[in-house]
Amino acid sequence: MEKVLTIEEAKIEFESHMLIALFKAAVEQSTLLTGKYNQKMKQDFNRWQKIGFMFIEELEKRNMIHGEYMNKLSDIYHNVNSGMREEFYKGLES
Repeated sequence: MEKVLTIEEAKIEFESHMLIALFKAAVEQSTLLTGKYNQKMKQDFNRWQKIGFMFIEELEKRNMIHGEYMNKLSDIYHNVNSGMREEFYKGLES
């Protein structure tokens, strides 16, 4: 039997999901910078990226998040990033 959440619990769960989706989008976004840093900064960046992907994978394995649902939420962040990128690149071309 599935537990029915109170409104407050549902809000907290959704806020958690938004945070995880933001983190997922940030880790995915970071792949655009793979190989762009040097030495210690590169090592730290690569470690952060690897840990981020492992963290998301572990949450999915434990059924703490649903992959398709997280993809939908993180896609919202990717769409925002895409819009910012588009506006920035337009300004460079002007």
